[in-house]
Amino acid sequence: MRLTFTLDDVIRAKSMQFGKMYQKYIDPNIDLSSLDFSSGNLQEIFGFKNKKSFEKFLYEDYPFEVFAEATTCEKQVDKKLNLWLLNLENDEVADELDIKVALSNTNEFNASIGYSYFFVSKIATRIREVFFPSDYLEIWKKTDILVTADPKLLNTPKSQRGISVKIETDYNKDCECDLSYNSLMELLEDEEFFVKIKEIMIKEKMI
Repeated sequence: MRLTFTLDDVIRAKSMQFGKMYQKYIDPNIDLSSLDFSSGNLQEIFGFKNKKSFEKFLYEDYPFEVFAEATTCEKQVDKKLNLWLLNLENDEVADELDIKVALSNTNEFNASIGYSYFFVSKIATRIREVFFPSDYLEIWKKTDILVTADPKLLNTPKSQRGISVKIETDYNKDCECDLSYNSLMELLEDEEFFVKIKEIMIKEKMI
């Protein structure tokens, strides 16, 4: 079984970093704490006139600042993830399910791909496989268990996806999922995570 973590707002604090860069380079007077992120649409939240101007900011003007220089969503979560990966070898249920781990992300374009690899190298992950597909369904074709905050991935029809594990954010509270956590750190600290996954798989007749 392949378990995949997406980057944005699971491991990498992209939304927060985007806001910081907008404040630094576009509007130093903006109050980031007052913004409503519940839509998840950064173009609308920050008032870009159109998609072209939004994508220019994100993918041409400041991709390094947004994608590479972003911090992790929580302090020490990168180290916790590496320790969790080491402990997989001693997890009987994970071994029974033959868990393989990957990292992935959508919405990567042009320079952001290279800078996302830079971010992955920066957190010194021990995860061997990293892939950046061009569409959402491609992620689901390559994974059985997906840990993500992305509403489009969470809202993929049941017939086209595996097990969805939601890391809750302001913009995905209404998205359905098979399992939910407030943060990646909370998931990594859940000693019953793979037991819960196995129960879902049995229920869904995946095993």
